[in-house]
Amino acid sequence: MIKKGEFSEEIKRIYDSSNKQYITSQSNEIARNDKDMAKYVYIDDKTKQAVGYISVYEKSDFIQKEEFDVRLRGIKKNSVYIWEVGTMKGFEGRGIASELVKKVTEIYAKNDIYSCIECENVASLKIHRKCGFEVVKDFEGHFFGDDPEIYLILKLARWS
Repeated sequence: MIKKGEFSEEIKRIYDSSNKQYITSQSNEIARNDKDMAKYVYIDDKTKQAVGYISVYEKSDFIQKEEFDVRLRGIKKNSVYIWEVGTMKGFEGRGIASELVKKVTEIYAKNDIYSCIECENVASLKIHRKCGFEVVKDFEGHFFGDDPEIYLILKLARWS
């Protein structure tokens, strides 16, 4: 079951338990506390606890919010941005992140939906592609230290 709400403590618990290789603590703090973030959690049927989350930035200025040094044309005012997706350690590989991304594509069906992934995050890239996202831009960034990483900006492809 997926629920919308504040869930700041649940998101922190999931983040603290998971692989932090692709999400910084600063990013997670924004995901939990920013008033422009919609937060959704996945509740496990057996444990009745939140074991996955997704946060969605509901404004179109995500390039500036993320402090990306990149230009992206054609971002509409009603665009939203998947800020983070996380799954609790021990619950990976069960389709939880896919369900959360799919749910967001349904909730924001009338919006353009963007996301950004480090190109080495193969699992996240597979999930996004499975849910209909396509790469629209790649760029170099330094979010996890001095060594540059390649990031991909994805957009949900919509077919009429």
